[in-house]
Amino acid sequence: MEVREPPVSYSEYRDLPDDAPRYEIIGGVGYLTPSPGGRHQIVSANLQYRFYQFVQAHRLGRVFVAPFDVVLSERDVVQPDLLFISGGRWEIVRERGVFGVPDLIVEIVSPSDPNRDRQGKLALYRQYGVREYWIVDLPNRAVDLWLSRETALDTRRVTAKDDCLESAIMPGFTIRPDEIFEGVDQLSEG
Repeated sequence: MEVREPPVSYSEYRDLPDDAPRYEIIGGVGYLTPSPGGRHQIVSANLQYRFYQFVQAHRLGRVFVAPFDVVLSERDVVQPDLLFISGGRWEIVRERGVFGVPDLIVEIVSPSDPNRDRQGKLALYRQYGVREYWIVDLPNRAVDLWLSRETALDTRRVTAKDDCLESAIMPGFTIRPDEIFEGVDQLSEG
């Protein structure tokens, strides 16, 4: 197996073979992104299912799941766990990924590098004008919901089972944290 340096630009990233490891590039720095664990996959599937049902029923746009590239610039390429593109913005969706800023992004915090989602990607998404960003915290069963209000992303933390997350980007969409984390405790460690 060939060992190579992480890509630092979309041009380098684009030239990787299809079977290469997954990378993200933030500020021109390449980060290897390991495969997600079972609990991560359960949460992703729960959200994907609910998002997809709502978006299809209301004909709002499309939901995409990782791995799917979001090319924000030559030096910023990410693979959010889930993302939503509203129907009036199809021009940014191409075969190789999204070339522009999604309307909504969901990241399930990586246990290997939680600060990348909480700080690095938050700063990146602020910089590019993401309108809604959800940070799903699996160990604490919480979600930070960041909404764009005029020029910046503001947050509201939802932790109680009876609280409801409401999307501003997908009006009428609500979900409780217990629905997001349903099934994660059924997996054993190891």
